[in-house]
Amino acid sequence: MKQPLDLMFDPWLKAESADLSAIVEQITGMVLQAPLKGTAKRQRQPKADQVDRVRAVVSAIIANLVRYHIGSHKGERLAIPAGHPKAASRYELKGFNQLRPIVTIMAENGLAFVSPAFKDRRMGLEADGWLLKALHEAPIKPKDLGRATGEEVLWLSARMGRNEFGQKLPQEHINYADTQETLKLRKEVEEINDFLNTQDITLDGEPQGTIRLTRRFLLRSPSAPHEFKLHGRLYGGCWQNLKRERRDGLRINGEPIADLDFASMFPRLAYAKVGVEPPDGDLYAVPGLENHRAGVKAGFSALLSVSSDMKKLPSEVKEALPEGWPASRFKAAIGEKHPALVPLFGKDTGSDLMFTESRILLSVLRGLMQKGVPALPMHDGIMVAEPDEAIARAAMRASSIQVTGRQLEVVRKGWGYPPTATPPEL
Repeated sequence: MKQPLDLMFDPWLKAESADLSAIVEQITGMVLQAPLKGTAKRQRQPKADQVDRVRAVVSAIIANLVRYHIGSHKGERLAIPAGHPKAASRYELKGFNQLRPIVTIMAENGLAFVSPAFKDRRMGLEADGWLLKALHEAPIKPKDLGRATGEEVLWLSARMGRNEFGQKLPQEHINYADTQETLKLRKEVEEINDFLNTQDITLDGEPQGTIRLTRRFLLRSPSAPHEFKLHGRLYGGCWQNLKRERRDGLRINGEPIADLDFASMFPRLAYAKVGVEPPDGDLYAVPGLENHRAGVKAGFSALLSVSSDMKKLPSEVKEALPEGWPASRFKAAIGEKHPALVPLFGKDTGSDLMFTESRILLSVLRGLMQKGVPALPMHDGIMVAEPDEAIARAAMRASSIQVTGRQLEVVRKGWGYPPTATPPEL
């Protein structure tokens, strides 16, 4: 059975509007006046720094509950860490060792409902009582949620293997030491964030909150050298999880967007890796699966990302393919269409290809930024204002050549018409 999705708690999110700030202050006061654990005594008059830490945690809780109850999230519940906090690291906001005690106080006062951790799922958090009513009644806009300062934008995480049931364990953040390389990588992301935050980004006419993209790298194990050569994709853009039809409501500086993709990017990067020219046409067009392109795309990625022979299809791939397509048949069909890529199957190549992909995207974003052109990154493409489409296409082609030595095809995705290799009226 497919694992239900959780909306992960974001400790750097904060409430900024007057209505939400009033709620934060009320709950902060309640927390600070709560009896000490194991006694009926009230806490002593708190020091200013303690008040600030509690307020920051409460602000993050309220902002995450807004995101959960009111936002267009994909998670079935808001998940918070269930274990005891570990030593402070570059990824944590100061004072967040108080998250669980504060949540407990809120639950004891009827303001939160906490569902316990179960198996590999984290604790769940929901608003309750007058807090739930207040969140639904407050005139909340996207810009009412901001980001706390000091957030790390350069992440390094390690795979932690599997448990005794064969389930993947959550990745763990690596508290790496800074080097000249990390300083450079961090500066690149921060400059992109600073630039995008000077632009007018709206969705359905509503200004969006602070943009804080993070670039996330991967280690294959916690004992691997601290290198930044796997994965590297950008995350954190409010536009990245929008359904395609909703992107029509995006505006950049008042202009409708052009949604540009590198066509069949993952297999094309795989062909570049083996030094072979890809065949013409749609690389995801597999005989017998003509109406299941999304399943083919996901399955292709899985073949390149697993570290051994794929005996079973991942659940999301199986659901996207028709009956009668087990892993063996799917692998054979992909191998027949792309024989040059068969040596990459089961070799854990996906994270390497994502790193190449991320290098191309960073090059595109920085090149356009230098020309004063804002671009919203996806993983294999960008969204730009329509008047900037031609210059964006040129930047994408140039960056693909710079990184891979090959010009990757650029297409425009749309609503109600097929992707086009040549944009209209250009």
